[in-house]
Amino acid sequence: MSNSGPRQELVRAAHLTRKAVIYVRQSAPSRVLTNQESTRIQYALKKRATELGWHAEDIEVVDADLGLSGSSAQEREGFKELLTSVTLGKIGLIPPL
Repeated sequence: MSNSGPRQELVRAAHLTRKAVIYVRQSAPSRVLTNQESTRIQYALKKRATELGWHAEDIEVVDADLGLSGSSAQEREGFKELLTSVTLGKIGLIPPL
């Protein structure tokens, strides 16, 4: 791992054997347009995952819910996919902002 610090200490070899997933979402189409910096920062988390030790091919970006409200998971296919992967133990990291 290239950086040191408390977060690196939390990432163990077992985590690195699973995927890192970046879940990108803004709550409304208008926010996608007006909060472009937030979206950019969320996509940049892929770089952070590589700094923590994941290979680029083991990092998945889920952005199917970009512009969808978080009030319900009913229409949020990306969230459902993420939840399923977590439940099945396929994910080693979901980086926080």
